[in-house]
Order: sequence, then structure tokens, then C-alpha cells
Amino acid sequence: MSDAVNKETPADAGAGAAADARTEFWAGARAMTPFMIAAFPMGIVAGAAGIAGGVGWLGTVGMGAAVNSGTAMLAGLQLLRDGSPTPVILLTTLVLSLRMMIYAVMLRPHLSDLPQRWRAVLAFGLVDATFFIVIERFKKPAGIRERQWYFLGSVTAMFANWISSLVIGTALGSAVPGIAGEGLEFPMTALFIAMMAGALTNWKIWVSVLGAGALALISHPLPYNLYVVVATLGGAVIGALCEVAEKRHKKRAETPDTPEAV
Repeated sequence: MSDAVNKETPADAGAGAAADARTEFWAGARAMTPFMIAAFPMGIVAGAAGIAGGVGWLGTVGMGAAVNSGTAMLAGLQLLRDGSPTPVILLTTLVLSLRMMIYAVMLRPHLSDLPQRWRAVLAFGLVDATFFIVIERFKKPAGIRERQWYFLGSVTAMFANWISSLVIGTALGSAVPGIAGEGLEFPMTALFIAMMAGALTNWKIWVSVLGAGALALISHPLPYNLYVVVATLGGAVIGALCEVAEKRHKKRAETPDTPEAV
């Protein structure tokens, strides 16, 4: 009797893994479609604002690639136009991106098994839209390979969309100087609010958001809009504490009570 038994060779396994990676990558990219449509006008506004601020198309696209945030970039460009010193511009853009700390706390349990280089790449691409997409995907059973490629697909699509819209915005900014003031960034803001409401299904997110909101109200009288810093950092700390509390509760529940020695 021959040994003609179908066995999976290393090459077959590698091909299958590559196919799964591509499937997850493109699934993540497709999931970003509504956000890319809504974010495109904001990129056009940011590109036009860069031209209006005298940054030039290369500086505008370079700044957009480094910041990877429409809100932070628009604020930074406004400060540039006002002649603000460089440290103030850098601090402002950093503060406006601190909410990513809260997102990172929520995503950390799902990505803790990834190598550091993978986490660095995904962290750079993390924005509001990708957070909402991947956190919903991570609620479903999936291996670490599926999670990492889905995440990579979502951030790649969003980043490519952002850079493309910036390039178009710089071109339109030169042709139509007043386009930056037309309020084209509103669709992304509206979609962000809608997705934020839909994501409030986890008690840790609820506690973090409510805590950050309370801190913002309490610290609002602080000068230089420091309440944004207080609220963001406070929300991140609250989220981290909730994560620790949940892990301790699960560990306590899974540990059987040991009978006392007689």
C-alpha cells in the first residue's frame, strides 16, 4: 500500500498563512471605507490651510505624515499662521493627540502578544476611526495573526487616504484660496460622534469617558486650555485602573478557594 497520503507541506502552510494575512488586511482596509469618505474633506481643508499658511505643499504633506491627525494639524497650522513659537506648536499638537493613550489602554490586551516592531507600526497609524473599527473586530474570536493584519489594513488604508487628500488639498488651496474656511471637516466630526456613541458598550470605556468628561468640567478654568491635558491623562489613568481591577476580579474568580488546614 502506497504512502500517497495528502500532507500539508511547509510551502502549503506558508501559502495558506499568506492568503489569510491578505484576506484580513483587505478586510481591515474595506472596513475603513465610510471613514475615508468622511475624512477626505478634512484632509482637503488641512492641505489648503497649509498652503494658506505659507508652509508649501511639501511641508504640508510632510507635516501631515508626521502628525497623522487632522485636528492636531489644523491647530498647528493655525498657530503657525499666528506666529506662535515652535515649543507651543509642538505641545499643542501633542496635547490634542493624547486621547490616543486612552485608545492604547483599550487595545493593549488584544495586542500584547505582538512583537515590539509590530506594535510601533500599528501605534503610529492609530487614529480615532481605526480604533473604533479594530475594537469592534477584536470582540470576535480571532488569532493574533488575524488581529495584526486586520489592524495593519485599516491603518494603511486610512493613512493613504489622508495623504492623498492632503495632496489634493494643496492643489486646491493654490487654485481656490478660500476653500480652507468652508467647513468641509464637519462630516468626519459627525461620523466620529456617531461611532463614539456606538462604541460605549464596554463598562471600562464608559467609566473612562465619564471620568474624562468630569475632569474636563472641573479643570476648565485652568489657563492655556490645560483642562484638555488633565481630562485626557485622567481618562487614560482611569481606563488603566479599570483594566487592572477587571483582571484582579477575574483572577480572584478563577482561583478556587483552598480549604483551610485542620
